[in-house]
Amino acid sequence: CQTIQQRFTNIRNIHPAVEWRFLQEAERRRWGLPPEIIVFEDVYPLYGICDIRGSSSERNRAIQTDLLTQFCLGLTIVETVCQIKDSAFCQQLRQDLLEYIKSLEAKVSVDSEITARDYLHLHLEIYFDYFVECGDAVKTAVEAYRAACSNEHHSVYQARDRYDQMLHKINYHLQNTWEKWQKQMQQIIPHHCDFEATDGIDHMMYLGKSINPKFSQFHLCSLRYEQLRAICDCARTILRLKAESEEVTLGVVHLILVQNSTIDIYHNESTERLFDVKGSRDIRYEIVKKRIDKGVDQETKERITQPGMLTVVYSTDEEWQEYQQYFRYLVREGWVEDKFESGLVEPLQGVSGLRFVRAKVLLPEEATSTK
Repeated sequence: CQTIQQRFTNIRNIHPAVEWRFLQEAERRRWGLPPEIIVFEDVYPLYGICDIRGSSSERNRAIQTDLLTQFCLGLTIVETVCQIKDSAFCQQLRQDLLEYIKSLEAKVSVDSEITARDYLHLHLEIYFDYFVECGDAVKTAVEAYRAACSNEHHSVYQARDRYDQMLHKINYHLQNTWEKWQKQMQQIIPHHCDFEATDGIDHMMYLGKSINPKFSQFHLCSLRYEQLRAICDCARTILRLKAESEEVTLGVVHLILVQNSTIDIYHNESTERLFDVKGSRDIRYEIVKKRIDKGVDQETKERITQPGMLTVVYSTDEEWQEYQQYFRYLVREGWVEDKFESGLVEPLQGVSGLRFVRAKVLLPEEATSTK
């Protein structure tokens, strides 16, 4: 019984807005009542994402830069040995390194980090004890190699470290901005909010009467508009960051997915996720969520998301009529430019009929506020 209760009272990431239902179920089970699935019916999903554009490519370039630096340091060692020792084996080691460098210059794959590090260990570093006895010049080259690899990764890691720091800085500022707005949004009406930070941030909000009985249409409209303002502020945060910091070279794209119909969410005790969705209609929404950030304009074939712009994806005329009002408010407050771009989203796997509208996010100094 205690184990069952702990399942609900100690569950990770449980949001205060829905905690009451988990505590209620824990209490029921404590009294020996049969389990009930925790379900919140007819909730509105509000999904948004701030995605770092090109982060995977940038990391691959950082990996390539570091590996080439390390291999060139290794090549210097072997070439120095070859100048001192007449060794056919050493000449072949040199040729192998040259070929590996050529392959790294052409392409870096996902497993390049591990395979390249293993290669250097098995085909170069194991000979260092002998190499340092070949003369002072070789010893100096080996010391330079070891110094460059003197870190927790035991390899050249300068470019990747710069990349990691940039990613951390972007995520840190995005998260701080979002958390500030999320506190304000909870004041409108308590609602559940999932939040994740990886290559950028994404959030999933659920709100409805089953979560808070005071929920009304006004709360829904207020939160939808507040979500737009929050995403715009996240965009502003990154625009400022890029202007202030030369080391931040990547852009961030910002998207909100609209769905006017409600969904049902439930707690699946067999998974670590707090909530799953029920029914084919709701699963369609989950499919769109996972794929929409890669969506392209059906006509131009360009990505529907662009750095420094707010993109809203919707399905119906009714949804656009509502969000057209919000866009008018955003323009009035100086959040976005009053020039919109729109189009059809090229059908995703299993999903078609999506449309998008996007607008450039303005910094306060760029905007002429008419509030």
